[in-house]
Amino acid sequence: MSGSRTISERTLYAISLVVAALFLCNIYYQLHIAPNWQWGPALDKMPKHMLTDFRAEVYENGKGGYAAGEYIASDAEYNKDLFPEFADGVNANSELVQPLIGDGRTVVAVHKLTVNGSEQTVVDVYHIGPRGGRIDNIQRYIAQ
Repeated sequence: MSGSRTISERTLYAISLVVAALFLCNIYYQLHIAPNWQWGPALDKMPKHMLTDFRAEVYENGKGGYAAGEYIASDAEYNKDLFPEFADGVNANSELVQPLIGDGRTVVAVHKLTVNGSEQTVVDVYHIGPRGGRIDNIQRYIAQ
């Protein structure tokens, strides 16, 4: 074949090193500069595991106010009146009726909730936000 051009093996090696360096620089940029990450309780955890930790703080340790501050986003959408257990010092017990159900970043807890001696069966639907790993939406349904 007349007029064909070839690239030497050394040139291909140098090009591959440059491409590899560009990939590494991009990974560094994405992990350390671009994402604007903040600490969040769900980092390195699946949503069900994060919610298990949240429930332990609220119902086992009695630190509902602390848990609400650490695990729930400041702009979360939920009716605070339906969640009296999200305050420190509230006597609240919860017994799961069935295991937590998770689908993506949404977790459902069906439990018997006793707050100040009053027992109700409730269904709580939690949504974990995409950044920072905090709860950004909670809906509570109370069984009649």
